[in-house]
Amino acid sequence: MKFIYLGIYALAVAATWKFSSEMTHALAASKDESQEALARFSVKEGAEATQGTEVTEVAEDSASVEEQTEEPAEEASEEAVGDSKPVAAIYRKPVVRHQAPLHDTMITPGNFTYLGAFRPPHHQARDTSFAYGGWALAYRPDGDASGADDGYPGSLYIVGHASQQMVAEISIPEPVNLAIRHADHLPVAKVVQDFQDVTDGILRQMTAGSSEPFMIGGMCVSQNQLHWTTYKFYNVENLDYPSHGRSGLQLQSSIAEGLWHLGPLGSSSPEWNSYKNAGYVLEIPESERHWFGGHSLMSGLQISTGLQASSQGPALYSYAPPEDGFPSNRSLSATPLAWYSMNDPLERHHPADRWSGAAWLTLGKKQAVIVVGRKSLGEFYYGEPRPGDCSEDKGYHGAPYEVEIAFYSPASLIHAANGKLPAMGLRPWLRWGGTSPGGGVKQYFFDTCHQYTGGVAYDRERNILYVAQVDAAKTSDNEWDVLPVIHAFRIEE
Repeated sequence: MKFIYLGIYALAVAATWKFSSEMTHALAASKDESQEALARFSVKEGAEATQGTEVTEVAEDSASVEEQTEEPAEEASEEAVGDSKPVAAIYRKPVVRHQAPLHDTMITPGNFTYLGAFRPPHHQARDTSFAYGGWALAYRPDGDASGADDGYPGSLYIVGHASQQMVAEISIPEPVNLAIRHADHLPVAKVVQDFQDVTDGILRQMTAGSSEPFMIGGMCVSQNQLHWTTYKFYNVENLDYPSHGRSGLQLQSSIAEGLWHLGPLGSSSPEWNSYKNAGYVLEIPESERHWFGGHSLMSGLQISTGLQASSQGPALYSYAPPEDGFPSNRSLSATPLAWYSMNDPLERHHPADRWSGAAWLTLGKKQAVIVVGRKSLGEFYYGEPRPGDCSEDKGYHGAPYEVEIAFYSPASLIHAANGKLPAMGLRPWLRWGGTSPGGGVKQYFFDTCHQYTGGVAYDRERNILYVAQVDAAKTSDNEWDVLPVIHAFRIEE
C-alpha cells in the first residue's frame, strides 16, 4: 500500500527554546544531515517533535503556567460512596493543576490536572477478586448507562486478581483528591458486569498446566469490541507466540476470537517477537489512521521476565484488527514504530522498569502518545531480594522507584511508520519524572515501595486519563487484600 507521507523540512530548525534550570544540555546535533533535517517536523498544523535527542523538559519561555490558588479542604457530607458504607468526614482537596511549562503544539505535563482517585470494591466471584489486579484497563464510552450523572460517564473493564486473569466491568464514580491518602475514604466503583474469562479459555490452553502462565497484557475498546493481548509471563526461552485477540462487550455471552500475531509469525527478525507488542493496547484517533496505512490500534510490551526478547524501553506497534471470522494463528498487518534493543536501550533503562499502559492524547490541535510505567532509580541487581528491596521474588531489583510518563511525538511515529525514521531506538520527545518541573507523577500516587503502575484508559471525549496503581492500598475492613487504585487526570489547556 502506498502511504501518504508528511512533508519534511529540508533544513534543521534552530533550537529556539530556553531550557529551565534543571536542563543540563541543549538539543544535541544530529548525527548526519539527513537526521538533522528530521530534527523538527510537523503533524498537520505544525506540531513539532524532536528525534534523536531526548528532551527532558519543555522550554520555560514557551510556557504559560497558571497560578495555583490554595483553597481550604472541604468537608464532604456524610453519604454512601460507591457500594461502600456511609463514610463521614472525608476531607477533599481541590483538584491540582500540575505546575509545569506548556507548549504551543504538544501536550506536556503542564496540561495535566489531577482530579483524584477511586477504587474497585472488595468483591469476590468465580474464585477471584480485584485484589492484586489492575494490570489492564479499558474505557467503554457507553458503559454503565444508568449510572450517576456526575460528569464521569462510561465504565472501565479491569483485570482482576493476577492469578485468575478474569475481567470485570466497573462504574466510574467521581474521583476524590484526598488530603490524606487512605483507601477507606476513596469513592468505590460498582460492578457493572461480573468477572468472566474474556479469552474463552485461550489463556488456559496456552498455559496448558505449566507453572509459567499466560497473562492479559492490555485491553482497549474500539469499534464496539474489546481488544486484548496475552503474553507468557516468564519467557526465558524467548519463544514467540500469537498474542492478540478480541471479544464482545457483553462479557458473559461474547465469543473470543484469536489468537493472532503482529507481523510474520516465527520470524527470526527481533522486531517481530510478540514479546515487544503483546502488552498495552491503545486506539489511534480516527483522523490519524491514514498515516499508519489504515491501522486503528497500537500495542507494545516491555517486561524483564523474558529480557532478551522484550524491548529495552517502551514499545509501540500499529496494527489493523482483522475482519470478523478471521482464522486464528494468522499474521495481522502491523508496523513497528518504536522499540529498543539490548545494544541500544532507552536512555537510563533499567531491567526493573515496567512500562504498563499507553494512550494517544488529543487536546484540540495538541497531541501526544504517552506510555506510563514504573521507573527504577536504583542500582542494577539480579537475585534474591535483599533488605530494602520492594519485591519478595527473585529477579531484577532497583529500588527506589518512581512513576514516569514518556511522551512520544505523533509526528515521529508517523515518520517511523513510513520508513523516514528508524523504529529501533526512536526516542521519546519528553519524559515526566521526579526531577521535572513541578515534580513527578509519584506525588499524586499512594506511597508504596514498588510504585507499580497498571493499565491506562482514556476518555477522549472528556479528555480524562485513567491510570491504575497496582497493589496500592488496603482498607481497614480487609487486612489481606491489596487493592488497585485508579487515578484520574484531565488533559486541558
